[in-house]
Amino acid sequence: MVGTASKSGSKSKKVTFPFKHTRFEKARIIGARALQIAMGAPVLIQTDKTDPLDIAREEYEKGAIPITVKRKSENFIWLERNDLF
Repeated sequence: MVGTASKSGSKSKKVTFPFKHTRFEKARIIGARALQIAMGAPVLIQTDKTDPLDIAREEYEKGAIPITVKRKSENFIWLERNDLF
């Protein structure tokens, strides 16, 4: 994985952006964000699109969705996007 990793007392690593999401993680992130937008959440980018799925997809491509992904492998890996705020 690309990024910085820091080890704490436990066997977990923290990997910061950029990293690759799997296709399943990508689908889950975009689907959850589209649902949020459909329920009235504010849009995080400037766009002229009106479909929540298209907006969520564009937000994902621009890296505007602040989200943490937890993966389970030999040890837990936390993938975080920290450069947004």
